[in-house]
Amino acid sequence: MTPSLPNEAMPDEALYTLLCKYLLNEADAEERAWVEDWKDIDPGNTALLSSLAKVLDTAAASEQAVAADTDFAWSQLSGKIEEKPVLIAIRPKNRFLWLKIAAVLLVAFGAGWWFLVGNQPQQIYAGPVKATLQDGSSVKLLAAARLEVARGFNNRNRKVSLTGTASFDVSGSADNPFVITLGRTDVKVLGTRFMINYQPGSDMLKVHVSSGKVMVIDHDKKDSVVLTDGMLLQKDNNRPVFRIASHVTDMGTRSLSFTDTPLEEVLHTITEVYDIKVEVADTDLLKLPVRADFTGESADDVIKTLSLMLNAGYEKINNRQYKLK
Repeated sequence: MTPSLPNEAMPDEALYTLLCKYLLNEADAEERAWVEDWKDIDPGNTALLSSLAKVLDTAAASEQAVAADTDFAWSQLSGKIEEKPVLIAIRPKNRFLWLKIAAVLLVAFGAGWWFLVGNQPQQIYAGPVKATLQDGSSVKLLAAARLEVARGFNNRNRKVSLTGTASFDVSGSADNPFVITLGRTDVKVLGTRFMINYQPGSDMLKVHVSSGKVMVIDHDKKDSVVLTDGMLLQKDNNRPVFRIASHVTDMGTRSLSFTDTPLEEVLHTITEVYDIKVEVADTDLLKLPVRADFTGESADDVIKTLSLMLNAGYEKINNRQYKLK
């Protein structure tokens, strides 16, 4: 029988059986193509397939060490199948393959489908949308953003995962922080308003705090940083380390606010926000205070304004490099 399309519901037994065929190299070309498409639909699907592979590997490793009663195992598996018919025909090469499949199916039956149900999100929001979560926190997802709320989410377990751009207003709880998973990076929140833009394909991450405090944790690099009001964190494939800027009032509109801020600190923020380089010929300029607000201006206009305020000249070396003198 031809498998259902990946986005259609498939009975659990049929799905597990098809995945076993795939892992045991018993699936035909059409079935393999179905599983490849199914894997890409949700990260949880890939995790499920990996977990099943480990179970099968364990069963294979124990074949030589344990004398199996194949007739008994076959009868046990047949009983399970007769209770709920499998929709996809399988022709394994030997009964040991059936024993492997039986192990996977019996684990799944006994565990209450933990892989398929227990590890799946409790709720999914797709942008653009505004939502209020069970703990009172609110989130605004922009177009193409996706928020998955962890199973069992409540005032004690406040975990979600995000791709895309979203702004949050999180109710505070020092004992139960709000945690946002972004691939291998977590954002831990005690109570604040902030915005996140996370694009897994380019490993691009931006976190901007409007008020309050968050901690950003990179589990791969074992690095973490605390962000407070007006701070912006960025990283991507080209520059994977955390880069921090201050005095940012709005990430989306590139709104910056400086009040008697030394030029050295101003330039650090501007170079991070605009991804440019600025040389300063006269280092005495770096100590001068700057009082200015910028919203959506181009890098050219920002550098030009600074040069006028400081009574200095400037040179545009290329599209990403300037010199104050």
